[in-house]
Formats: sequence, structure tokens, C-alpha cells
Amino acid sequence: MPSQSLTGLTERLKDIDQLLNAHTAITKFKKAESAANRAGGGLAQLTPIIEALVNDPGKGKPKEVEALNRAAFVLLMAHFQGFVEDLHREIGFILLNGKVNDPDAIIKLVKVSRSNPHVDVINKMFSGLAIYEVMDDVRWQKCSNNTVKTRLKGYLETRNKIAHGSRESITKKKVTQLKDFVEKLAEKLDSTVCKKANSILGYDPW
Repeated sequence: MPSQSLTGLTERLKDIDQLLNAHTAITKFKKAESAANRAGGGLAQLTPIIEALVNDPGKGKPKEVEALNRAAFVLLMAHFQGFVEDLHREIGFILLNGKVNDPDAIIKLVKVSRSNPHVDVINKMFSGLAIYEVMDDVRWQKCSNNTVKTRLKGYLETRNKIAHGSRESITKKKVTQLKDFVEKLAEKLDSTVCKKANSILGYDPW
């Protein structure tokens, strides 16, 4: 079974589904507007709102709702960071329960605060709870550990560029690929932490 942290992430990722659905609805609206104009009618009242979101990449290329894509990309990385922090806190309370007077204080002490969830940051956080090199065991079919680390680094770099004002070109496909990556990475990180904690506790924490 998954941790409470992973269950929470799954729920929060519905935000991304809403943005992707909005993307689809807006692009469908643009097609409907074109059809209405060709038929002699129009959707004039809503057009200015849609135009504010839709970026025209040029003749012969599909329109992309860049603002929504960039928002979804940044939100995805924020949700992943929140998951890492939640997972660290959840396993911390399980490992420290009955062993220290104030588990929360210890967890906060070993947490790497205000840092993007890079591989070394995640490893350092969990090593403070005696769960070592947790990111070094994360891999899945057709995605080696080195590929996982490289992709995470690249996604974080793109997220930071967007957050600092860079108008990075983000397509709906890129958002979908990132969502798939975040879901898989979170799932594998969750199971890896569970396995490593078992060696300490003698049983699975979840």
C-alpha cells in the first residue's frame, strides 16, 4: 500500500488534470470559433479572453496555450517537492516514535529547507533519518537510475527558469511527460523509502 504522502500527491495531481482539460477546452474553442466565423457567425464576447491565453506559434503550427502549460509545469514540480517533504516527515515520525521526546524538532532539524528537490538534497534529507542514498535505488523499466537523475535535474532547471520569468516553450506534451515522470518517480521513491525503513523497523511502515 502507498504512504499517506503518495496518496496526497495523487489527489493534488488532479490540479494538473484540470489545467490539461482547460488546455483541451480552449483549443477546441478556437476551432469552434473558426468554424463559426466561416459559417458567418462568431463568438466575439469570449474571444478576447481566449486570445489572452493562446499563443500563435506561426503559420502551419498548432496553437499552444503556453500560459497554462507553464503554470502546469511549475505546479507539477511544486507538488513533487511537497510530496518529498511530506514523505520525509511521515517516515520521520514513524522512525522516531517512542525514541525521542520531540520527533517534529528532529525532523525539522534534518530537513533541507527552501531547496529544490535535487537528487543530493533528497539524499541528504533522508540520510538525516538513517535512510541513506535513497535516490540511488530509484529506477524503472526503460528508465535507468542515471536517466532518472538527469531528467529530474533538467525538469528542475526548466522550472526555475519559468519561475524567474523566462518564457520557456512548454507544450502540452511536455506537461504530460512530466506528469508521468513525477507519478512514477514518487511511486518508486515511496517504495524505496518503505524498503529501507523496513531494515530499521523490521516491518513495512506502510
